[in-house]
Amino acid sequence: MPSFSNKENAGNDIINFSLIGTDEKFYSPDDFNDKDVLVLIFQCNHCPYVKAVMDRLVALQEKYKD
Repeated sequence: MPSFSNKENAGNDIINFSLIGTDEKFYSPDDFNDKDVLVLIFQCNHCPYVKAVMDRLVALQEKYKD
């Protein structure tokens, strides 16, 4: 069975991207150069799994937003 883990990507350079945020602004990796960690979450708000973990995602964001 193939592995879908991203552990083998840890430490690799990030792929350049330009994505629009919920604030309608575009972001790329350069916008986060002053941060130690960057987490990207792709989710669909009608997905049952996302609905089930939304409180945990909000708590994670609150804990580390600074």
